[in-house]
Amino acid sequence: MGIKPKILLFLTFVIVPFMVLISGLIYQNSIRRSAHVQVSHAEDIVHNMDKNIESYINELSVLANECNYNYYLQRYLRSVRDREGEGLPKDADSLHQNEIINALLEANLQNRPDTTVISIYGKDRLLMQRSIYTVNEAESDPVASEWYREAVYRYGGICITGPDKMTGADREMALSLMIRNSEDGAFLGVIRINFNLNRLSEIVDNVTVNGEETVGILNSKGELIYEKNSDSRILNHAMLKALRKAEQENKLRSSYRPIELCGEKYYMAAVTQPLTGWTIVDLQSHDSILGAARNSILPMEIVVLIIFSTILILLNILLNHVVDPILVLQKKMELVTLDNTRLEMPVQTNDELGMLIRNFNQMTERIDKLSSQLIEEQRKKRQYELRALQAQINPHFLYNTLDSIIWMAELQDPNVVPMTEALARLMRLSLNKGREFITVEDEMNYVRNYLIIQSMRYQDKFDYQVVTEEAVKKCITVKLIVQPLVENSIYHGIKEKRGKCHLEVRAFRSGRDVLFTVRDDGKGMDAEACGKILNGTGSKEERENSRQDKGKGNGIGVFNVNERIQLEYGDSYGVSYQSEPGKGTLATIRIPYIDKLENTSV
Repeated sequence: MGIKPKILLFLTFVIVPFMVLISGLIYQNSIRRSAHVQVSHAEDIVHNMDKNIESYINELSVLANECNYNYYLQRYLRSVRDREGEGLPKDADSLHQNEIINALLEANLQNRPDTTVISIYGKDRLLMQRSIYTVNEAESDPVASEWYREAVYRYGGICITGPDKMTGADREMALSLMIRNSEDGAFLGVIRINFNLNRLSEIVDNVTVNGEETVGILNSKGELIYEKNSDSRILNHAMLKALRKAEQENKLRSSYRPIELCGEKYYMAAVTQPLTGWTIVDLQSHDSILGAARNSILPMEIVVLIIFSTILILLNILLNHVVDPILVLQKKMELVTLDNTRLEMPVQTNDELGMLIRNFNQMTERIDKLSSQLIEEQRKKRQYELRALQAQINPHFLYNTLDSIIWMAELQDPNVVPMTEALARLMRLSLNKGREFITVEDEMNYVRNYLIIQSMRYQDKFDYQVVTEEAVKKCITVKLIVQPLVENSIYHGIKEKRGKCHLEVRAFRSGRDVLFTVRDDGKGMDAEACGKILNGTGSKEERENSRQDKGKGNGIGVFNVNERIQLEYGDSYGVSYQSEPGKGTLATIRIPYIDKLENTSV
């Protein structure tokens, strides 16, 4: 069977059912997403209304507290308390205080269009009142009123009652607050502020509702304070009763859940305010949510069907233009063998198929070069790894050190313990868990332990100093690059000179680089000897003599160090020597400044 029939068959038995499955998933996901949008919309409504209403009630509380802590009101109420049973005070001072307080109440009424009546009650009577109405009936026995007892019971907390029919057709609510003596906190009276529903209606009316969505506010008794609905009022008495029952069964402060009201299924988002005891609800019918979801995905379903149909038609046309050139290409590629990798094919088109043929021609052209380069790189890599392992530690040095430890132990020399500890630290730093990179601080510690051992082996032959600049301690470096230079300095410079010498090893920052310097005042050497050390060259006789002298290196370690640094960082970095016969030698290693924080993978 050819490729075209296979593709068409594959589309029939795999792609088409897969498309149907994807369409179903898209449908379900769209339903879920649309419902989620409706839920988020409802929760945003109730939470925003909660914040706005709480802010509004706090404004009224501030107004009540301003009157509560008024100096003149405090003095007047104390006078009334002191004359309890004798009537209101009539002295000039009390009348003046009464006049100031009434002016303050009048100003508050004028400044706030939502407040209608501000009343101040004493222990058993109305003391003063300002109202926007011409005729206003005061309660004859406030102590018997529920709002009065609630305000006294809360002891400084606000009490909100209503809504009630106050004057004419106006529906109002009232905020009550106990007035306490500022000196001892004792009861002095109650302030009551009546306010209309204008501000609450503004808060609710600013909410955008959709379809059969209803937004309402219920008081602590389950009575409707205000309602907004896009179509008609649905929070009737029966639904309010059912809603109150649902709220009692579910004490969540904020929720979105399905409920059944009067035989109909709704989704309700509700928030109960702890300050007022009001419940803010958002009701959406189940059918409206599903209907909105279906309507939102109907255009998407049509578009998906059109796209799928178009894909099937275009794919059939595309197969006719693609399959034939692929068959031709397949026959030509069969001619390519390992012995004929440079076979070129003619490029007849500029599309992807033409690019494929062109890239194939380039691939056969480059394959020979890449294979030879790969072989060469693998060879260099093996050499590099071998040299890295060889440079980790000098076996002759290890043997000599162990001999020294045995000798010192037999003589009970107290330095045997420090030498053994130094050798252990040296070996641990040398291994470094198999990693090729260490910090500059660890590299210098390796050198320091090496010098401890050498200074014990060659007592009174040299003293040393190891200095590491703080700025480079945490930098990253190829490991074991300084020790071969120190070893070379001891064996070629210090050991061959009479008298005691000095050796200094430093690590510091220079611009964007890190420098390691090994300076000695030993024998020194000429330029030719420096070149041999860096290049790892020398006569056969010199190499043989170096092998026979087990304590003396032949410079191959310095050559390996230089090569490792240049392979890792480039030709601009590496080892350099400055030396004069009889004046000593300065060896310098230059590597780039690489902070450990920038190379956490090392």
